[in-house]
Order: sequence, then structure tokens, then C-alpha cells
Amino acid sequence: MLLQIKQWECKYLRDFSAVKNGEITEGQLYTKLIAMYYDFVSANNIEPFTISYGRGYGFCINANSHIGVIVNDDIALYITSMVPDLTLGKILYLQSQGQNDNNTTTKQVLTDHLNDEESINAIDYFIVSLVDIFEDIKQNGLLTELVSVNEENNKIIGRLSVPKQVAKHPAYDKFCVEKVKSSTDILINQIIRSALEKAKTLTALQWLIPIISDAIDFISDVTKIDDLESIDFPNVSDYTSIKRDDYDKALRFSKYILFGFDPLEGESSEYFPEFILDMNAVFENYVNIGLKRIFKSGYENKKIFSLGLGPIDIPIERKNIELDGYYNDGSKRVVLDTKNKYKSVLDKDAPDFIANNPDIYQQYYYASRIDAKHIILVYPSSKKRTAPIGAYDLNFPNNKDVKMYFWALHISGTPKENKKALINLAQFIDSL
Repeated sequence: MLLQIKQWECKYLRDFSAVKNGEITEGQLYTKLIAMYYDFVSANNIEPFTISYGRGYGFCINANSHIGVIVNDDIALYITSMVPDLTLGKILYLQSQGQNDNNTTTKQVLTDHLNDEESINAIDYFIVSLVDIFEDIKQNGLLTELVSVNEENNKIIGRLSVPKQVAKHPAYDKFCVEKVKSSTDILINQIIRSALEKAKTLTALQWLIPIISDAIDFISDVTKIDDLESIDFPNVSDYTSIKRDDYDKALRFSKYILFGFDPLEGESSEYFPEFILDMNAVFENYVNIGLKRIFKSGYENKKIFSLGLGPIDIPIERKNIELDGYYNDGSKRVVLDTKNKYKSVLDKDAPDFIANNPDIYQQYYYASRIDAKHIILVYPSSKKRTAPIGAYDLNFPNNKDVKMYFWALHISGTPKENKKALINLAQFIDSL
């Protein structure tokens, strides 16, 4: 059973189609969602939604900044983005662009080619994501397993297998031995190999095929699985006690590529690889890491300052402020803050947008603290823009005059369109 809800949406259980059409009662759905909530929070220490009581309207599920698919028993909860046309594939692209360093040549090639694409198929977002994370696996090392193998050697290295020795080499010119060695040809690697093989046939990006081929060559000793329907997807924890986020992600992308990437398709919950992403973090990293790359110098993300209060400032290690983005070219200082709070007014041709008071007060203090004259609040949008959608003059008596701008950043387009939108923002910052 698939339940859909949008990020930040509050939805009464009675309003889900499964309840309306009698597939499940409101009480039964409440019990299942409570079980889903506690199981997911206990296992992941992440709270992707809450459940509250709406009195006369019954219980209500409240989504927050997270998007993704959560599966529990026979229920799959699909939390989608509020930004129009921002699909899961595009979100994965934003996430990949928000990584601090493209520390390999392959990662840099992926970024450069993607940002030049006028259009991209949905499946290719997942293929690029798999190839990208496989680079991390190469850097961190393939998982292995100790296996027993039979070999014929000129020396006895291992345990001599007497029955085979007598049958094959009774003259003892060679030795039939059994020994234990480390092998990469294990199920978890076989699944990734199979996904790469299938990705090579599915991708429409010709420049990506040689990169996929290189990845396949790297694991050429790993067997490809032909009968995928008969296998159970393994857990990374079955192979190592060390946390390997690279393998967790690679398995998830492999499942999308091998069995289908659309949670709205498929006959049962087994088609829904579970994942969850915090869009607050994805959006903040995409904007600030992207601007840092564009400016080359002068722009910093997660910049920390002391509070700057009183004649003796509180030590920075005890209390501090952290700016999402900070630009200082020597002649001007700009505070930038990302707000992952989409509203439909952001996409209007003539938006009448008003920021929340706490956002204004917080950023005004930041600007005053670092002696900046400009603040930019960046919001997600599905519309292309080259100028702010609004501005405030924060001129308080006996305080510093500061100009606050509101920028709706286009993030739901193609990689090339998104990059242009980010460059427009960078150009505006530089023009202040």
C-alpha cells in the first residue's frame, strides 16, 4: 500500500485515498504509521515525520524537511518535494553537487559533463549517482570475505587434500591444497557489478559509457548475477562492522537501476528501495558548495564567528554563530542564508513575498556582527530568475543600515539550467 505526502505537508489520515476507498480504516492506518515511526526512528535516529491529534478531524501526519520512501510491513510512505518538477533523480544530482570535493578525475568529469547537459533522462540521474559513489568505493576499498578455495600448487601452501591428491596427482608432482583467502567475489559486489552492466545498456549519455566500462573493469573478478529475481538484497552490516555509507548508497542506486526507479510503479513494496534525505542539508550544501566553486576565493560556507557581545567576548569554542555562506572580497561582506521553505508565491511572475520575522532578526544580527551591509536569503524555486524577488531596507535607529534581499533559486531544471541559475546568484552577490 502506497501513501503519498509532500514535504512540510500536514495531512489527516482520513484524507489518504486508501482510507477513503475503504482499503484500510483510519484506526488501522494509525497503528501501522505509529509502528513505522518508532521502527524508523529507533533504527536511524531520524524523525522524518510526526503524528498529532487534530481533534474533530482525527489524527494527522506531519512531514518535515525530509523526502524519501519509508517501508514498514505492507505500507510504503512516499514523501515528495514541494518544489514542482523536483524529482528524486534531480534531488540526487543536487546532493552530488553539494559534496565538498570532487577528489578524483572521474568525479570531476561527471560534474563537468552533467553541467553541460541540456536534458537528462530520469534513469541517468541514478546511473550517474551509482558511478559517482563507486569512485568512493574504489578509494575506500572493496569489501571482501574469507572463502575456502581448492588449488594445485608446486608447494604445499594451505591444507593438503588427500583424496584429491591421490586421484589427481598420486606421484606428488603437484599438490592439491585447500586454503582460505580473501575474495571480492561476494554477493554485495556482484549486485553492484550487475547494476553497472545494466546501466551501460540503459544510459542515453554516450560520454558516460566509457566511465561505466572503467568501473566494470575495476571489478572484473566479480561475477555478474543473471537471476536477480531470486536474490535477497544484503545489508552492508552483514559484511563489515565499519560504517560504509558508500556501499549503502551504491546498493540503493543499484536497486533503482535493476528493479525500477519510480516508487509509483511496481506491484508491491519490494520495488521501493528505502531512502531518506534531509532537504535542508541538500539545499544548503548545493547552494554554498556551488557558490564556493564559482567564486574560487572569497566565499566560505559554514563560517564560524564568536558572538561579539560585551567588552569581553564569549570564547568561540563555548558559544558561536555559524553562517551558511559568507562572502568577503576585501571591499564588501555579504551574509547568505539558505531557507528550504518552498511556497507557491516564490514562483509567481510578480511575487509578493514576505520573510518570517525570526529569519529577519537572526540574519540582521549576523550582518551586524561581521559588519556586512547585505543579506541574501535563498529559497528553492522552479522558476528561472536573474534578480531578487524582493528586498527590505533594515534601517533601525542607532543601528547599522543593512539591505536584505530574497532570492528564489531555480533548482528543478536540467543540470545546465541549474548551474546558470547559480551563476546568476553569484553575479548578483559580486555586484553588490
